[in-house]
Amino acid sequence: MKITFVLPYAGLSGGIRVVAIYARLLRDRGHTVYILSNARKFSIRDTLKTLIRCRKLVFGLKKHGSSHLDTEDPFWITVNRAGPIKNKDVPDSDIVIATWWKTAEWVSRLSPAKGRKIYFCQGFETHHEKYKKRAEATYYLPMTQICVSRWVCESINNLTGRNDQKLVLNGISLESFFPAPGVKRDLHCFGFLFSEARIKGVDIIIEALNKAKAINPNISSVAFGSSFPSESTNIPPWIEFYKDPPAEMICQIYSRCNAWLFGSREEGFGLPILEAMACKTPVIATPAGAARDLISDDYGSLIPYEDPDAMAQQIIKFSRMSLECWEQKSNAAYRAAQKHNWESSVSRFESILLKVKEDTVYEGS
Repeated sequence: MKITFVLPYAGLSGGIRVVAIYARLLRDRGHTVYILSNARKFSIRDTLKTLIRCRKLVFGLKKHGSSHLDTEDPFWITVNRAGPIKNKDVPDSDIVIATWWKTAEWVSRLSPAKGRKIYFCQGFETHHEKYKKRAEATYYLPMTQICVSRWVCESINNLTGRNDQKLVLNGISLESFFPAPGVKRDLHCFGFLFSEARIKGVDIIIEALNKAKAINPNISSVAFGSSFPSESTNIPPWIEFYKDPPAEMICQIYSRCNAWLFGSREEGFGLPILEAMACKTPVIATPAGAARDLISDDYGSLIPYEDPDAMAQQIIKFSRMSLECWEQKSNAAYRAAQKHNWESSVSRFESILLKVKEDTVYEGS
């Protein structure tokens, strides 16, 4: 097959990493896979950052910065303008895949020659009030929907009444995420991924950690993220923070912790859940994203949304757990992660694409 993934831009988000992985694995299976991305407009935030760092104003477009894509990839097509993507930009293919609500708008308008149309739903992208109605409308488009979690499937179903979504959970690379050798486990340390975005629930995590530490002063925490926390996030100074740590250090951070904290209000998948489990770290999570698909009481804990008290109780419970009980949960988390490998995911993904390509009763083009 000839397959084209349409990205809004090239960057370092988890969703773009997933697309890069699928592209590589599908090529390994003999398919021709294009990845198309366009330039981004400089936002007001980008302009202010450049003014602070470089003492100059910058406007217009930025083609791409750091990304999960291979810059030497001959099948990576970059369009040197902001969207929308048009027919002239897209190679003729068997399958063309939208990867975000705005790219779904673009793909829906492409000619049938560009391929049968797939909507790869890595989230339920309705949380930005300005674009909420437009994003919601994309889930009604006549395209086959591949979703990365039951949470995304159910969110679309609740909105549209459609119940024909295809579920393909993301995988994990056990060569990239594994228990870091030589790292001493701290059974009082709890980690989390930092983000300023409200939907990620970092405020809930911080409140839970503060409550737990008030009960057990030995509680500690470590976090990492793509940007330093602003003062408004009120992260206490006793939480250790790392900005953009290298991959090997991320494994070390996961491997240090008693449990990983996941407090999202909304989430497409939640890759840190699987990454932590692959490092033998249990997870305490809200039921957003793939948490319900991945976590059981044998190696983690699901807590209600918006409930820092429940998270604090689980932090205390895990910190007081006997070493034998904790090791059972740790080993179970690792075994569960091993079942979610990328080869299984790409087999399922590929089979859906082949069926769509061969389906003579297809309305998406």
